[in-house]
Amino acid sequence: MSEICQFTAIPYQLKPSGRRRSVALQIRDGKLTVLAPTGVAKQQIDGFILQKQQWVERHLQVQLQAALPPDYLLAALLPLLDEKLQLKVVNDSSSAVSRDGQTLWLQLSNRVSTARRRQKQLELLSAWYQQQAELWFAARVTYWQQQMQVQASAVQIKNWQSKWGSCTSKGQLSFNWRLMLAPGWVADYVVVHELAHLSHMDHSSAFWQRVERFYPEFKQAKQWFKQHQHLLQLV
Repeated sequence: MSEICQFTAIPYQLKPSGRRRSVALQIRDGKLTVLAPTGVAKQQIDGFILQKQQWVERHLQVQLQAALPPDYLLAALLPLLDEKLQLKVVNDSSSAVSRDGQTLWLQLSNRVSTARRRQKQLELLSAWYQQQAELWFAARVTYWQQQMQVQASAVQIKNWQSKWGSCTSKGQLSFNWRLMLAPGWVADYVVVHELAHLSHMDHSSAFWQRVERFYPEFKQAKQWFKQHQHLLQLV
């Protein structure tokens, strides 16, 4: 059993255990957990955290910064599955996005106001990524359908904020265009995951066995999402 505690400005979760002989601190996903022997006084735990406060605050800050979404526009470097594209923004008579090798050209209309430039760039890039997603997912669904001997009724691209894929009882698959910002093997896992639902419309053991049969790396992909899904945002 665990409980949420508050020490000065640092909240922590206390996890007592009869097997432990000493107090230990653990920081994961930007949260502090105290592992302590059962029955240890809260005063003793608070004193231990006080001794380690600088260490705790430093590591919490590191994890917080790591969890912030990157500013791809500022870096001028955009991920596209397993590629990195150099972003070049130029003023022009009209707005458009085009790719030339490893360079992504973003033409921005001279009529766009200074206050609207960043938002317009994001809108143009989002639309371009959705186009790439339509092509890529159509091809990957075709490939995996043949491998898994199933047939989807339709494939759609969605603009969800944090949902990655879905499968309806009628066999319609949907995928988030933001998966184009993920490595190809991670996006491929989502395709296999949703196609597996055509055989099992649940997350039963039979479903996961089918996923593993065709995609043995599924556990690594799930872990990738836990650690890196904050990267799948243009802003």
